Amino acid sequence: MRTYSTDTYFNTQSAALQFVYDTIDMENHYEIEFPERIWTEHVHYGTSVSYHLPLKVKRTGNFAKKYLHITLYRMDSGKYELTYYKS
Repeated sequence: MRTYSTDTYFNTQSAALQFVYDTIDMENHYEIEFPERIWTEHVHYGTSVSYHLPLKVKRTGNFAKKYLHITLYRMDSGKYELTYYKS
């Protein structure tokens, strides 16, 4: 299991987003589809970007009444701070 510090800070935007995708997939309850723009959108230094994505129940294939909320903040050092939660 990863520690909190390695779950929060990433060297690249792709690594942070892949971590979220893998974590949701490992829970084996929800599916998530990232839009293509999420992988290529540039985050400027000192700014953040937020995404709100619908979750789909794997068992039924129907959309859940929950969303995945992702916030990526690009620090001045170039690293990315990741925050995500389901609600």
